[in-house]
Amino acid sequence: MSSLATWLAARRARRVVIIAGLFPLPFLGLISAATVVMAAILRGPREALIDCLAALVMLIGLGYILGLDLPTLVLSAGSSWLVWIGLGALAGRSKSLALTVQSAVLLALAGLLVFLAAIDDPGTYWVPMLEAWYADLSSQGLEIQADVGRQALLMSGGLFAFMLAGCLLALMLGMHWAAAVTGGEFGARFRELRLGYIVGGLAAVIGLLGLAGFELNGALLIFGVAFTLQGVAVLTWWAGRLSWPRGWWLGLCLAPVLFIGLLVIELAILAAIGFVDNWYGLRKVWLSNTEK
Repeated sequence: MSSLATWLAARRARRVVIIAGLFPLPFLGLISAATVVMAAILRGPREALIDCLAALVMLIGLGYILGLDLPTLVLSAGSSWLVWIGLGALAGRSKSLALTVQSAVLLALAGLLVFLAAIDDPGTYWVPMLEAWYADLSSQGLEIQADVGRQALLMSGGLFAFMLAGCLLALMLGMHWAAAVTGGEFGARFRELRLGYIVGGLAAVIGLLGLAGFELNGALLIFGVAFTLQGVAVLTWWAGRLSWPRGWWLGLCLAPVLFIGLLVIELAILAAIGFVDNWYGLRKVWLSNTEK
């Protein structure tokens, strides 16, 4: 991994090809995003912006050749790259993983608020899309019984939670690559990740509003993604302290693949661990207990 990061960091042409060429591809787009984050950390936002402008020219050419929707492609790439440059620059200058993750969470919440302000009725907006999706699944022989109206109310928050998840994955990978190039230690910083009282307080307030009957349009899903990341950090910290087998994380990844129903349960448990740790410091509690 460190050799790949060094190879990418060495030449702008390589970064441009990776940023543009992998951006439209499922899953591989994560590498494109991480490359932007790494460039912003190592070389600053100006150099990363030049990389992205050159990548945009290349992407437009590829989109024209392949017959893609150019306006949508350019808008998607431009907005995504600006976010990744901003987060990478913040990570590079602050040297704080926690601050960068907090900023990403607040940015996702702000995006949700802007989106909700731009549409009249979020539930009505998503219903036709969900109905078309379930109709397409039904035509393929997959019948799913679902409350479309209720799901539509969660879709707005779900959209930004999904984007936040992708953004955080790109941020983690990009920071890891940057640390590999500079000889830093990203793992130790990740194991100490804590979102803090601002994000925790917002999550608690919005959760209480939900219990009081307010319609939140899935805003809690954004906090779920954030605290799931902190939950993984806690598990990683425990794994180091307790000398778990090196491949322990494979079980965490494979279990939901083998048993689809476990995915929601696993994510909920990780988010709960992260939320509790944010307030009570599970890592410190473990240390104090072992020292007695």
